[in-house]
Amino acid sequence: MPSSSGADAKRPAAKARAERIDVRIHDEIYAAIVHHQLQPGTPLQEDALASAFGISRTIIRKVLQQMSHEKLVELIPNKGAIVARPSVEEARQVFDARRAVEGLLVTRLAPTITERRIERLRSAVEAERKAQERGDKRRQLQLSGDFHLELASFAGNDVLRDFVQELISRSSLIIALYESPGAVPCSCEEHEQIVDALASRDPGLAAQQMENHLHHIEAQMGLSDVPARVDFKALFKPLA
Repeated sequence: MPSSSGADAKRPAAKARAERIDVRIHDEIYAAIVHHQLQPGTPLQEDALASAFGISRTIIRKVLQQMSHEKLVELIPNKGAIVARPSVEEARQVFDARRAVEGLLVTRLAPTITERRIERLRSAVEAERKAQERGDKRRQLQLSGDFHLELASFAGNDVLRDFVQELISRSSLIIALYESPGAVPCSCEEHEQIVDALASRDPGLAAQQMENHLHHIEAQMGLSDVPARVDFKALFKPLA
């Protein structure tokens, strides 16, 4: 009779493999959303995703449920999942939360940040600048999010870091949905000003620079509940 100990030993390994698959799929869908390859409102059909990844719908459903808790995916009864479409009010609340949380983080970080970390931040800003010069907006957006997340990591509070990561992800959706034409939502120069304030060990200045920066990002969004008035005569020409 086969020993049950062998089967028992295999169960944790199988569970670990399943969890790794979940994480990989989550990370790939997450990256596609925050890098604007999947726009807000895009349907996320379980069958199509399962076929693309070569796995079962059960795993896809589990990942989509997790992402709905992260506010990146909306589950619509009897219709399925779509990439979340933040409302104007939700967008404003996200930026309010970012100003409060990230302002607190840089205030705490300024007195204790090391020169090595200052140099890491300066290198990050330089990488952003190069992406901007190449016209690689997708890469610049990714590096911008990484800059804010690294600041949160340096502050040494894992709970706040995770919250900042969620807010950055939701900001990416907001930018994809509401960004004004020609906008540059995250400025390398403003990031540099934040780093300069941290390098001067000035908590008040660092918080002010962060607040100004996040206000600027929000201002680049078309967050208005009032429909724009359109001059149709200026927009269209009479038919010949």
